Amino acid sequence: MKLYPQSACQLAFLSLCCALITVRESDGTFVPGRCLCPQTQPGVRGQLRELTVYHKSPSCDKITVIVTLRSNNEPVCLNPEAPMGKQLIRCWNRAHKVGRDVKLCLKRRRRGRGQKQRPRQRNRGHNRKSSSSYSQ
Repeated sequence: MKLYPQSACQLAFLSLCCALITVRESDGTFVPGRCLCPQTQPGVRGQLRELTVYHKSPSCDKITVIVTLRSNNEPVCLNPEAPMGKQLIRCWNRAHKVGRDVKLCLKRRRRGRGQKQRPRQRNRGHNRKSSSSYSQ
């Protein structure tokens, strides 16, 4: 049996179409309206190991924020409307926009740590102990 170049091209094209249809059909496993996180928490305590943010998609109509804690290594779903979720989403978006590593978002700073510490003012003669020992 002799194979002609034109029939070989047609056979290759037909095989490619079958492969594309098969891949397209297997892609339909997601059901619209199903999200990765049916229940969320407003925040977590402890150090974070990983952060993943999924934006709205055809399969889920809300933003999904998933963090992994260093202590138990389990994923936790955060509420994207809570303050911690909003902060992590902002950091995630900024990191991707600038091309920075997302791991910088995992290092949470304590309040007041990045600001200059104000020197304490000494109370001169205004303490209760010193005023009570003052005799007239």
